[in-house]
Amino acid sequence: MTQEKPAKRKPKSAPLSSDAIIAAAIDLLDREGLDNFSIRNIAKALGVYPTALYWHVPNRHHLIARLIASLFADVLPEPDPDWQVWLKALFRRYRDVVRAHPNISPLIGGHLVSSASVDLNLVEGILATLARAGFAGEDLVAAYNAVITGLCGYATQEFAHVFPDPDGDLEASLTASVEEADPALYPTLAAERHRLLNRALVLRWQNGTEASLEPGFEMFTDALIAGLAQKAKHANTPE
Repeated sequence: MTQEKPAKRKPKSAPLSSDAIIAAAIDLLDREGLDNFSIRNIAKALGVYPTALYWHVPNRHHLIARLIASLFADVLPEPDPDWQVWLKALFRRYRDVVRAHPNISPLIGGHLVSSASVDLNLVEGILATLARAGFAGEDLVAAYNAVITGLCGYATQEFAHVFPDPDGDLEASLTASVEEADPALYPTLAAERHRLLNRALVLRWQNGTEASLEPGFEMFTDALIAGLAQKAKHANTPE
C-alpha cells in the first residue's frame, strides 16, 4: 500500500508591522506617485485587507508623517565645529533625499512645518547649531524658522511634480512664449532666454530629476547661510 505524502504547508508570510507598511508606502509613492497613493493600494501591495493597516497606522495623515520621518531619519550631518559647514551639509543631505524620492515633494511642506510625528533630533540639531552661531531668544526662533523654510522651500520647488508632456506641447508653448517676448517690454528675459528655458523655475517643462537646478541651490544656501552669519554677527555686537 502506497503511503500518501503529507501535504506541503504554505510558507508563513512575514507578520505585518509598521516598518513593513512604511516600506511599502515609500515603494508605492516612488513608483506611482500621489495619484495611486492610498491605504487601499498599500494594503494591496502587502497582500492584506486595508483594515489590517489601521492596527499600525490610524489614518493617512499619520502614515504620511511616518513615511517622511523614515525618509529623513538620517538627514542630520555629523557634528562639525563650523556651524556654517554643518548647515550647508544639512541642506545638501535634505536635497539628496528629495531628489531620490521626488514624489514626496507635495507632501513635505505641511508635515515638516507642523507634524504629529515631529523629529526632535532635527529640531535640536538645528537649534543647537544656531545657538553656537550666536543666536538666542527670539532671534534663535527666527533663525530656526528661516532654516526650516529654506530646507523645504528650494528642494520641493526644484523636484515638484511637472505634468507629463509626451507630445512636447508644454515645451513648445513655453519656448514660444519666451522666444516671442517683446525685447522692449522684457529686455532681460529676451537677452537671457536661452539660459532660462527649462533651467529656471516657472520657465520649465521638466523637474530637477531631469533638469537639475543645482547652481541655484548652491547660491540659495550660500546666501541664506551668509545672511544668518551677518545677523549672528550683529546679535553678538554690544550696543
